[in-house]
Amino acid sequence: MIGFGNVGQGFAQLLVDKENVLRSKYGLEVRVVGIVTRHWGAVTNAHGLALKRVLASVRSGKGFERSGYPVQRKTGVDLIENLDFDVLTELTVTDLENGEPATRLIRLTLKKGCHVVTANKGPIALHLRELRSIAEENDALLKYEGTVMSGTPILNLIENNLAGVEIRKIEGIVNGSTNYILTRMEEGQEYAEAVQEARDLGYLEADASADLEGWDAVAKVMILAETAFGKTLKRAEVERQGITGLKKMEVESAKREGKVWRMVAELERGDKDGCLRAAKVGLRKMESTHPLARIRGAGNALVIYTDVLPVITITGPGAGSRETGYAVLNDLIRIFQERR
Repeated sequence: MIGFGNVGQGFAQLLVDKENVLRSKYGLEVRVVGIVTRHWGAVTNAHGLALKRVLASVRSGKGFERSGYPVQRKTGVDLIENLDFDVLTELTVTDLENGEPATRLIRLTLKKGCHVVTANKGPIALHLRELRSIAEENDALLKYEGTVMSGTPILNLIENNLAGVEIRKIEGIVNGSTNYILTRMEEGQEYAEAVQEARDLGYLEADASADLEGWDAVAKVMILAETAFGKTLKRAEVERQGITGLKKMEVESAKREGKVWRMVAELERGDKDGCLRAAKVGLRKMESTHPLARIRGAGNALVIYTDVLPVITITGPGAGSRETGYAVLNDLIRIFQERR
């Protein structure tokens, strides 16, 4: 495991909680042989780390010091090059400028012939086509369900369950953090108060501007464009508007009109040439009866329009350590099933 923040700890806790289920239902036993972080260093054990002890140590505020394992000053590269492992979970902080250092670590792992699960939007939004090619060349699998809609399996739905249909349009709420803030503003909170509450709950990225200014949603639009339409988009090609300019009086005015504000992501294919004619993220004032208007708190929702099934709507959690940790676990199970 590279990264042991909110998502890494959520994933590790699920491995503890679901140990018996994984073994009895799937025949899967997971040993975490190494964890490395930027701040706490690394701990390793070829026979498998005792995750309960590691989690207790981290939650005590002492990093890995009380885990019972020697704390090593090693990097992610050190662990990738020297440990015997099957799967890397790359769960570091997202960088939407160049996707580093995560992209470099994922490349290195795939070239080694090992599988990768990541919830890091940077490498997938910016370099998905390249990383898929490297994975294929080295008979490795790359999974990234947690990069869009947290634990809600939207990418699996698009890639597998909607095989054979033509997706014409996708629109939805793909950032649970901003949806939580907008919901709390509807309930009377000031913007700054709602932002702080979202931060306290762990909903916001380490760099809150990624959520508040719409960059996180832009990255998800880029991932959806590649996954659903096979189109590679640059960040500058996605029209962007965040929630930072929305005033409380505008929220209150919309409420009096029976409407709500939502930050909506949208992708639409052209009717004739198949090119994307819309790729955007922005605030939209909509009737309170609209399906997306009903999504409150940190929830996410995506509406998919296809040629065979006219409208498909999927809703679920869009933020949270346990929810995103579940996406990582789900990808791990899929890798085990596909390569069993």
